[in-house]
Amino acid sequence: MITTYALSLSSVDRTEADRIALIDLITDWQVAAYPVDADDEASTGLSVRTRLASNDPVFRTTITESTARSSHVSTTTATASLINGVLTFDIRIVTTPRTVKVAPHRAPMVPEHVIKLVRNVLKAVPTFDAERRVVDAVSTITTELEGQDIGYLRFVEKRSLPLVVEIADIGTNNPPLLARGTGPLVGLVHLVHITTQEALNGYLDASRQNLIGPGTVVVHWADMGQEPKILRFREIPPASRPREIGQLLSLIIETAALSVAAPRVPPPPRNDDEDLYEVPTREHLEDSHGDADTAAHIEQLESMVNELQGSLTEAERIISEQNSRIEFRDDQVNKLVLQKLALESLTGVSPQLEDVTTMSQAMDLAKRNFEFLVFHDRAMESGKKLEGPEPMSILRDLWRLNGVARRWSAGEISGTSLKAVCADAGLNFASGISDNARQKFEEDYLIDWQGEKVRAEAHIKRGKKSHLVRIHVYFDVERQQVVVAYIGRHLRDKGSQS
Repeated sequence: MITTYALSLSSVDRTEADRIALIDLITDWQVAAYPVDADDEASTGLSVRTRLASNDPVFRTTITESTARSSHVSTTTATASLINGVLTFDIRIVTTPRTVKVAPHRAPMVPEHVIKLVRNVLKAVPTFDAERRVVDAVSTITTELEGQDIGYLRFVEKRSLPLVVEIADIGTNNPPLLARGTGPLVGLVHLVHITTQEALNGYLDASRQNLIGPGTVVVHWADMGQEPKILRFREIPPASRPREIGQLLSLIIETAALSVAAPRVPPPPRNDDEDLYEVPTREHLEDSHGDADTAAHIEQLESMVNELQGSLTEAERIISEQNSRIEFRDDQVNKLVLQKLALESLTGVSPQLEDVTTMSQAMDLAKRNFEFLVFHDRAMESGKKLEGPEPMSILRDLWRLNGVARRWSAGEISGTSLKAVCADAGLNFASGISDNARQKFEEDYLIDWQGEKVRAEAHIKRGKKSHLVRIHVYFDVERQQVVVAYIGRHLRDKGSQS
């Protein structure tokens, strides 16, 4: 796993209200940038996991992405924690290779939505580094005293962020090259722009720099033992300057990714009723080595979970692509079957296959022959009303589901392996619905079953647009029955207006 972007900001003397404000920012960002719906085809190759509990000081959202054209799976983690009055915001992007080919891979520039989130965090929660506020702005330095302040800032030992100084090309009308805005460096650096000779003299005097003049960018790393990175743009041809700027941005971002450690946070709280062992007393918890070892072990486990989630997301994306190809071939087969039936009728030959041309025929045939499926009245009613999709395609899905139901009823498979078994049978299976659909449109998914209301969230997905069909299923664990609850168009979810 390779960290390609890391930013961590801490602010002291903060309250729970500040943490909630951060949680709201992260949640709104996730919904806007990564809208995940278990029933949305666009969410294939994307998963979101959230750590949130009323008694947990840590909030964390982990997003895993896999795209068809990428050789790496990307994991973005945003964390907000409030521990002993210290509020920490941390966001990092990690990529995991998925091929065995030896080929150059360059991480893409920081996504714009990540930059926007960092900007919003800096506005909501004032954060300081070496008693200087971290801001989404370039500080313009015009006086000798201001220049001296910047020069002295270089030597502040508790400074954690690089100090990036661009000295204007004084005496010319050339625009600034780096100091036009913080861009992807927001939150990662203190960015200043020296615009006068007086300010330059003050900076040079305090920073003890030599051979630095107008038209120069200087990066003072947070470790004073490191030599500054200096770019003299007067010596670089104009056509090469954008490339040099891009390389400098990448250098700073990559350096932060390799330097900034993930925050140490406590493990998620456990329900006392689920504890298998006696909780240790506080005296036993004071062992610093034990705490450090536990924290390191938790980080290792979280890294393993992220890597496994990456593999799962990649597999789901591949399965979805294969299902799309299968659906296309199924449509071709159905058309050939109908053509065969039509030709046999024209030539006077008795058709050898049952001619299923309506959903009413398909539903009656399925109820009569698929003995391991229980068809709810709502399923029969909604299925027979369905118009548009090929009945034989839906009948074939019900036949495949009947095979899965046979194995599930016999106890051969469990709920955790249902998705893999359905995928093996050629079914595009989703085990649940989005939180938004569950909260706003729960009644769409409820059926009356054995004297109680149950929610049929699990469903089979088929087709797109005018050919889109959903088969919702309820797994009755107590009676070992698979109940087909609904067959029809997409039920209401986050994209619905009412």
